[in-house]
Amino acid sequence: MAECYSERLAEYIAGLRFETLPSRVVEQAKWCLLDSIGVAIAGAGKVWAQAVLAEVRRQGGAPQATVWLYGDKVPDVAAALVNGMFAHSMDYNDDHAGIQVGGIMPPTALAVAESVGASGRDLITAIVLGYDVAVRLADAINSQQLYLRGLQPTAVCGGFAAAAVAAKLLQLTPGGIADAFGIAGSYAGGTIEFLKEGTDTKRYHVAKAAHGGVLSARLAQAGMNGPRSIFEGEYGLFNVYSADSRPERLLQELGSRYDILDTSVKLYPFCDGNAAPLEATLAILRENNLALSDIEKLDYRIKSFLIPYAVDYHGDRTRKYRPQNELDAQMSLPYCIAVGLLKDGDVRIEDFDPARFGDPRILKLADRVGAQADAELDKIPLRPMSMPAVAELTTPHGRKFSKRVDYQKGDPRNPFSPEDFVRKFRVCVEGRLSAEKAERVVDAVQRLDRIENAGELARLLAA
Repeated sequence: MAECYSERLAEYIAGLRFETLPSRVVEQAKWCLLDSIGVAIAGAGKVWAQAVLAEVRRQGGAPQATVWLYGDKVPDVAAALVNGMFAHSMDYNDDHAGIQVGGIMPPTALAVAESVGASGRDLITAIVLGYDVAVRLADAINSQQLYLRGLQPTAVCGGFAAAAVAAKLLQLTPGGIADAFGIAGSYAGGTIEFLKEGTDTKRYHVAKAAHGGVLSARLAQAGMNGPRSIFEGEYGLFNVYSADSRPERLLQELGSRYDILDTSVKLYPFCDGNAAPLEATLAILRENNLALSDIEKLDYRIKSFLIPYAVDYHGDRTRKYRPQNELDAQMSLPYCIAVGLLKDGDVRIEDFDPARFGDPRILKLADRVGAQADAELDKIPLRPMSMPAVAELTTPHGRKFSKRVDYQKGDPRNPFSPEDFVRKFRVCVEGRLSAEKAERVVDAVQRLDRIENAGELARLLAA
C-alpha cells in the first residue's frame, strides 16, 4: 500500500485510461490544445520567445519534436521549453487555480507524444492528467497565499504537472512517476519580482516548468530517483513553501473530478485579474447608455494579491500608470481598462505594442482608474480561477454607477462556445499560418482521438 502522496498520485496517473474519460472532458482537452497552439503561434515572434528559440537552436540535439510555427526538429525537452515560452509569450493562455496550465500542459504533452509516437488518445489523456495534477497541487499548497508571499504558483507547482504529463506518455511505472515528482521538486521556485520592472522571467516560468517536467520524467526513466515525500515531507513542498497548505486536497476526487473542465480561457491577452473589471465597466456603460466622456473616475475592488500586479507594486505605481514594456501593460489595470474601453472590449495583442503607450487617449482614461483590495473577495477560492471585481463609475456630475462581475467571459461559469475557441484561434494565427493551414489544424485537433500518431498534428504546426 502506497504511503506517500507522490506514490498514491502516481498510481492514479499510471492507471488512467482514455476509455474512462467522459466525452465532455475529451472535447475540452481538444479545445485547450487548440487554444494553446493559437496563442503560442501569436506570441512566437516576441523578443523573449526568440531568445529561447535561438538558444534551443544553438544547442541542437536529437530531432524528436517540432518547434511550433518554425518547424525545427529538436529534443522533446527543448520543444517543451520553447513551445511553452511561445504559449505564455503574451499571457493569452488559459489558467486555473493560479497555474498557467494552458501554457504548460499542451506544449509538454505534444512534444513528448511526438517524440515517442503516441496516439491522439494518449495525448488527450496526458493533457487531462496535467490539468488535474496542477490544479490539485495548487489547491493543496494554497496558491492564493503563495502569491501573497511573493511566489508565483506556476513556477512552484507547474513542473510537477509537466512531469506527470511526460511520465504518462513515457509509460513510466508508478514508482518511476513518483521519482519524477521527487526530481521535479528541484525545479520548484520562482518569485513575482518580475513585476517590479516587467521582466521576461514571468513568461519563462511557464517554459521552465515544461522543460523541468519533461527532464524530470526522462531522468526517472533513466533510473534516477527522487524523494517520495516531496509533497508532505518535513522539507517537502507543503511545509517549505506554504504556511497554510491543505495536503488532503491533492488526492481529492481523483477519477471523478476533471479540473480541465473548470479552466478559465482568456478572451483578452492580459492578466486575468483585469478581465472582470473591464467587463463590469463595459456593462455599466451599455446598461446606462453612457459614453466615455461620462467617466470622471473609475474605482475597483479586487482581490488583495492582484494589487501588486495591477495597480501598486509595494508603493510604486509608476509602471502601472505609465507602462515601460509589454508586461507592464498586460499587468496594468489602468492600461487594460483604458484600452478595453477605447476598443469596446475588442483587445488584441497589438494593443500592447510599446508604440501605443504614449497615446493621450489611453493615458487620460488610465489616470482615472483606481483600485483597492477587498478582503471579502479574498475569501472566494481560486479553484476555479475566480477573480471577481466590483466597479464603480463616477460621472463629472457626481452620479455613481456600480456593477459586480464574478465570472468574466471564458470562466467555466461563463464559458467559451466551440465557435469562440475557433474564432480566437483564427485571430491568433492570422498572418502567421495560411487560412488553409489553419483550418487543417482545427480539423486535426477536432479528430485528435482518431489520429494514430500525434506527430501528424505536430507536423501541421510549421508555417
